[in-house]
Amino acid sequence: MFHFCFSFQNKRARQAEREKLREALGDEAPAKEVPKTIESTREYDETMVQENDDEVEHDEAHDEFAEYFNREVSPRVLITMSPFAKKTTWKFCFELNKCIPNAEIYSRKGVPLKKVVKQAISKSYTDLIVVHEDQKKPNGIIFCHLPEGPTAYFKINSLKFSKDIPATPASRCGESSAHNPEIVLNNFNTRLGHSIARMFACLFPHDPKFHGRRVVTFHNQRDYIFFRHHRYEFKKEGKKAALLELGPRFTLRLKWLQKGTFDTKWGEFEWVLKIIEGLDKTAQSECVFKWMLSRRLAISAAQQLRVRTQIGGRASLGPLRHRLAWGEDALGPNVPVGGKMGAQENPELHTYDGVYRGTPSKGDTLVPDFVYRTTPNQTTYIDRCVTYFISALLWGWVTYHMYYHSGHIFGHYYMPYLHEFSDEELGIPPDSAPDPEYWGNHGKKYGTYR
Repeated sequence: MFHFCFSFQNKRARQAEREKLREALGDEAPAKEVPKTIESTREYDETMVQENDDEVEHDEAHDEFAEYFNREVSPRVLITMSPFAKKTTWKFCFELNKCIPNAEIYSRKGVPLKKVVKQAISKSYTDLIVVHEDQKKPNGIIFCHLPEGPTAYFKINSLKFSKDIPATPASRCGESSAHNPEIVLNNFNTRLGHSIARMFACLFPHDPKFHGRRVVTFHNQRDYIFFRHHRYEFKKEGKKAALLELGPRFTLRLKWLQKGTFDTKWGEFEWVLKIIEGLDKTAQSECVFKWMLSRRLAISAAQQLRVRTQIGGRASLGPLRHRLAWGEDALGPNVPVGGKMGAQENPELHTYDGVYRGTPSKGDTLVPDFVYRTTPNQTTYIDRCVTYFISALLWGWVTYHMYYHSGHIFGHYYMPYLHEFSDEELGIPPDSAPDPEYWGNHGKKYGTYR
């Protein structure tokens, strides 16, 4: 602590000396150096939009979002998630539902994303939001404007739910209300930024309810989009206002923007994030050199493998091949490229389109695609109800017989053997009883057996 105070005092003393020297030199004093930041050293972007640009205004008047800004349609948003999403992803969807009015949440089940898009269009939804997860946590989100697109995929970072936001005197946490929020879009200055900002604006109603004092902010800084949800409260004097954060809080990073609805296989991409984008020329040269070197090494390794295959017939895979592969089975199943499950960078792989369904060359019959007989937002099909009813009857019948015919297992019912009863309990007269064959003993305790 003493060292910190001493160094701070020395710094203040040096600053005072420089100020005195600058006053003494007057006009001959050197100009103050401007600190270098990422924003100040960034190269000029030719796609920056200027005010009153006729070309930009014409394009925006005829793009996919023109119907919304002309008030021809009202926003209606469908929120869904990855197949069989976990608790955290569901929680994030409910948080988004609080922020976006006219939004509805439906479970995606195992339906492919392209089918979800078609169903949403048929139900007159204007936008589709799909939350993807990795290791049971949300890691990506897709915004798809319906029915003509575009589609954008973002990476999610620094996610905090409403209950996880710390309540401090400077930033308190509160509960959201049902009022239509105001939308704040900051620093979306490029042509790409205009498209993304218009996509975000289409999620919310046209007319905000100002008496609700809700504000949803999308702040773009250094190609990261910060999402905040606040309510402002006026002070008593009416000149200042305090912010009450409602949550959630997260950061978005655009990965790609595609024309039309979701189609990563045949769709046309307007913009794709590159690894070297946003770096200076030296860093770009280093990335390109490393990429070329790795590609050269991969090509040389492939050439060596091809030579070995031509000489020996097949590449040697070691003892694992001789143990697990025989004859044609070494070729393996006919699995399409990229047909693997798990959390991938490509959201299309979250569906079940690429699952192994059989090998026709081995005589297998391909397993058909799993198709829902009803859309995810409808009631359960009637034949499932009949199945559940019949199953309940069968289980009740089995439980009844297991209970009433297996008392020796559950201990609720016991039937003793005959040798466990006494003669008196069985009605057998003792040896001292009179002769039962005598007809005069009918009215006595142990009478005749006849």
